[in-house]
Amino acid sequence: MTIWHVRAEWRKTALRPLTLLLFAILTVGCVTTAFYAQDYWSGNVNQAHKNLRNIESGESYRSCLELNPKLGPEYCRGIGEMERRSTEEWVADSREKAAEAARAQTVPGAFGWAAQAFASFPGLVVVLLLAAQSMGAEYDNRTAGNLLLADPRTRTHILAKATALWLTTATALCCAGAAVAVFGLVKGRSDYPLHAFHLPPGEDLLHGLRLWGGALVVTAVWSVIAVALTALARNQAGGIARSGAVLVLLMLGSGAAGLWGWLPGGIVADVMAFHPGDVLWNVWWGPEPGSPVPLAVRALPTVLITALGIRWIMRAAGRGNEVT
Repeated sequence: MTIWHVRAEWRKTALRPLTLLLFAILTVGCVTTAFYAQDYWSGNVNQAHKNLRNIESGESYRSCLELNPKLGPEYCRGIGEMERRSTEEWVADSREKAAEAARAQTVPGAFGWAAQAFASFPGLVVVLLLAAQSMGAEYDNRTAGNLLLADPRTRTHILAKATALWLTTATALCCAGAAVAVFGLVKGRSDYPLHAFHLPPGEDLLHGLRLWGGALVVTAVWSVIAVALTALARNQAGGIARSGAVLVLLMLGSGAAGLWGWLPGGIVADVMAFHPGDVLWNVWWGPEPGSPVPLAVRALPTVLITALGIRWIMRAAGRGNEVT
């Protein structure tokens, strides 16, 4: 694999109409979820604090006495205590979610926001479809033979196409992050004030870099897997089916306590700081909470299995090199 090989594949991949369409949809989705999260949770946290102030000032208690004079003060005090507990829980939950939404109002946080989408279900589906088109079209259009005549090593073509796809994905990720940042700085900060929840600049930068770097690693590995599986299937439909099955397997086990933190999906969720319940696209795919084992230790089996799996797929795809 040479830089000229990768460059040629990148030009073919990046300029395809399907590539531009899918990444445009993904970018719009990132901006839309950022808008919805800021709109919803800024209003939610304000309403929660307002309700708590009404309870603490005694306004809720007086309203209860006016509406239920026959039930007496004891009843209203009990209702007030129940309302206080539920409202305090509401405030805590809304503040946590508002802090997540506020990340999209800073530049590092906006890139991290886009990175989470690219490294979760919607982004991986886009990479899956583009990988199937990139490699599968060579077999469907009977042009794979030309590639193999130029270089009979299937692995070389898999790596070149996967690298080109990853570079395209990284470029789209930068564009999506910039779009979220523009929205957050121009409209989000003025219309949905969440300044109290912004992280300190240094911490915000490190968090954004972690998510961005994690997304680059996840999409790089997934690009190789998806392209290799398509080469193994030798057609677009087979590549989509096999990569889709692997994606489903990646997300299975999310409810298995004690096990999910060791599985590939749980590792990705930890690295990308997914939060189920947020107004994001990974609402049902989150990390295992409170695992006592460090992430680096839990990731070792996943790294080993992934490396061995990619090696096996490439070998299987390269056997014979028949063009059917």
